[in-house]
Amino acid sequence: MENEVSKVGTAAAPEAVGLSPESRRDEIIAYVNRVQLARVEELAEIFGVSAMTIHRDLDSLAKESRLERIRGGARAITARLAERDVKLRRHLHAEVKLQLAATAATLIEPGTVIALDDSTTVGALGAHLEKRHPSTVITHSLALMGVVSSLPNVALVGLGGQYYSETDSFLGSIVVEQAQRLTADAVFVSTTAIKNQALLHPDAEAALTKRSLLKMGGRKILVVDSSKFESAGIYHVMNLDEFDDIVVDDGLNVETRADLQQLGPRIHIASTSTKA
Repeated sequence: MENEVSKVGTAAAPEAVGLSPESRRDEIIAYVNRVQLARVEELAEIFGVSAMTIHRDLDSLAKESRLERIRGGARAITARLAERDVKLRRHLHAEVKLQLAATAATLIEPGTVIALDDSTTVGALGAHLEKRHPSTVITHSLALMGVVSSLPNVALVGLGGQYYSETDSFLGSIVVEQAQRLTADAVFVSTTAIKNQALLHPDAEAALTKRSLLKMGGRKILVVDSSKFESAGIYHVMNLDEFDDIVVDDGLNVETRADLQQLGPRIHIASTSTKA
């Protein structure tokens, strides 16, 4: 049964009135992410439109997996909820992922063989591959296979096995066996949790697959947003001091950044709006 939204008083926002439908929906996302829960009536008052219009906006945004539709309103997509669905994870911290990918892309040397995991953070690298000119991309992400297959001068090696719709990728022992026969000049991975100076993941199959990819690479590159530090995880993937490079956003606190620098990897900071 859907959750109900409790009633909350709301002040009108004149600057939000008269927006185009697309701009209004972007502003709705920003508002819901800020307050976590919002009522239809509350949003209608803020944006100066009818409740029916807000219902249509919320239905559209939920269909795009940008928020969760609940009875009487909408709820922000949290990290815990997004872990269960790749469509949700693609929208979580989307702007930060774009900046992380842009920074990580500069580490791709032309003509090299690279391996990319199935994380949505690393998936954002797909938009940069044509300009960075790797010779070959190895991946178990079905979405990235689609991207790379359309690039005329980049070879694709797809790792197949059991397909999981939750991650839109292939995971498990068959993927691991294939990865053991391959090598890459650089491997890019991300994860859902970093704690005690190690990568962790809540899913055993995913952790095993990420570990096998990392063993392929001469250069191990972690691409991760600052919200993942001190998050909960169960299965060990790799210690941070085994990485050559870590790409992280500037929302990472000073103490944690100093700890990372002590471990040895090169630290690359992606400039984002997370500081503000």
